Amino acid sequence: GNVDPETVRRIGLALVQQLDNQPPRAFDAGPVERMGAILNVSTAQMRDDVLAGLEDEDAGFADLVRRAIFTFAHLPTRLAPRDVPRVLRLVEGPQLVTALAGALASPALAEAAEYLLANVSTRMAEGLRDEIAQRGKVRAKDAEEAQNAVLTALRQLEQAGEIALVETIEGD
Repeated sequence: GNVDPETVRRIGLALVQQLDNQPPRAFDAGPVERMGAILNVSTAQMRDDVLAGLEDEDAGFADLVRRAIFTFAHLPTRLAPRDVPRVLRLVEGPQLVTALAGALASPALAEAAEYLLANVSTRMAEGLRDEIAQRGKVRAKDAEEAQNAVLTALRQLEQAGEIALVETIEGD
């Protein structure tokens, strides 16, 4: 109450000037989101290696990055059943068959493949299952590339605002 109004004005101007002098940010997203985005498009082996290294260096940061990652295995918990057909429509047939065949052959990804097949029309699911059976064994590298194509389609729809991913609850 005893401070001169001119002094308050000077302090306010100094604070505004300091705020205006903040350097522009190089990235829109924070480090966790950027690392998660990089690892989303990395191979599974590279993703596991980087996460193991992060775990050794900074377990807290590694945990946050793990939560920011979205992989094929996360489809059942993050993609709403009603959005499955929209995503799969954007994936070319041979890529989709390769992605599903590779996932069904992997215990870690079989649930995701079954989830996708369960949330399309019965006719489409049967057709895909027939093509998967005809396709036979799939190389892991080809399967991973095809699964990334499915995730790319999902991200395109999400960025366009056509679908929204189910939010994970803290601790999930």
